[in-house]
Amino acid sequence: MSDKVLKLDALVWEQLAKFAHLESQKSWENIAQELGMSQTEGRRLMVAIKDAQSELLTRTGEGEDVFQAWNWSHWCQLTHILEEIVSREESKDLKPLIVPLLKQQRQHPAYPVYVQLRQRWQELTRSHKPFLVKEDSDFKEHKTQIIEEAILADDTILVECLGGKLLSLIPCKLTFLEGALTLIAEESHDHGLLALPLSEIGNIKRANKTKKARANVHEVSEFIAALRSMSESEMRLVLKIKNPEKFNLMPDYHFLGKPCLVTNAEGELIWAAWVEPCDELYSWIFEMDQHVEILEPSEFILDYAAFCEEKSRKMA
Repeated sequence: MSDKVLKLDALVWEQLAKFAHLESQKSWENIAQELGMSQTEGRRLMVAIKDAQSELLTRTGEGEDVFQAWNWSHWCQLTHILEEIVSREESKDLKPLIVPLLKQQRQHPAYPVYVQLRQRWQELTRSHKPFLVKEDSDFKEHKTQIIEEAILADDTILVECLGGKLLSLIPCKLTFLEGALTLIAEESHDHGLLALPLSEIGNIKRANKTKKARANVHEVSEFIAALRSMSESEMRLVLKIKNPEKFNLMPDYHFLGKPCLVTNAEGELIWAAWVEPCDELYSWIFEMDQHVEILEPSEFILDYAAFCEEKSRKMA
């Protein structure tokens, strides 16, 4: 790997670390603009990073101090270089030395946050163009935008359901439940958690009233897991990652129960998580089809094959 490439890596990681509010007090909107990202892409990245940082804080009890002598961008650079070395065919003689160290990096609770940053790094270095995301003007995108901005600002929202019921909510997470994009929120007054499909929201607006949810990230996860267990549709999905550079570890809005990422003796990545099968999940795998292999369960493989056949038929 040339000095020029390493310098480019260092620059981009420094910029993205700033975007993640780890080394900067600027607003995410301004940093997104500086990086050439659309406001929609910047908002969604910021929500995902905030969620992952909350998970990191819950697991370790500390923030950036968990990196000891290395700051955030240096840790990301090291992890990325190790990933690059292991993925190269000409580095096979080094793998016995590198794989154990990389395995430790992947087990670190900060690794999911690194992956989210790395994906944006790949988009930037592959295209050498500004981040382009189609700005959807329909009402679903409008509702998603208001909810995500409220999550970032610790703001409450006012929701009018299609049946006419009015709710004051503290949004916690957007996730797919039974195939529908759903808001997980805490009621402002009694602080009970509820699940509200976006399709049932008639009108929505920010209340501009700062109020943090009492439920932490684990309580929200347990609530989602309990809802999914009632539908009895959960299954443990296991994938072998053929090309880590092309693998999207955290698909947007999909709740991954107890995700696990391990390295086998050959240096291959094995990914597993409890998932709820739906078309959006099948689409996520379809986009990476050449870079992953579904190992189990067999019923998921059959349903995914049917999805691919139907998609191919429509594209023909």
